[in-house]
Amino acid sequence: MRPKTLQDFLVDLARNDPRAGKAATLAEAGDSKRPYGLAVMLEGRETRWQINARSAERDDFDQPERPVEGGPISMDGPWAEGAEGWLAQLIAGSGSKQIQDIEQWSLRNEPKAGLTVKCYSGAWLYLRAL
Repeated sequence: MRPKTLQDFLVDLARNDPRAGKAATLAEAGDSKRPYGLAVMLEGRETRWQINARSAERDDFDQPERPVEGGPISMDGPWAEGAEGWLAQLIAGSGSKQIQDIEQWSLRNEPKAGLTVKCYSGAWLYLRAL
């Protein structure tokens, strides 16, 4: 999965989640510094997430995208607090067979909220709270 693919997927999921308010790409929300990301209203407050990626192979992102599927991930917690936990649950509950695992940074005692989304294709996508 590529950053743009994940961005479009997340915006669509958020727009259809009753817990979320307005959802848009970062570009639609006026952020021109970051090429990929999500802006969404949660509990009356906007949260923004930048999306970056790492590929298993150095030149994978230069090639046409070929989705690689496996089994869907588990919905078993634990879940982080706030927007990070909401986003992890949103992704886990999507049923996407391209996503192998989700790591919540705050559960690893990272200083910044975020997620690492590991895909069956070997790509790792990073969603960092802004």
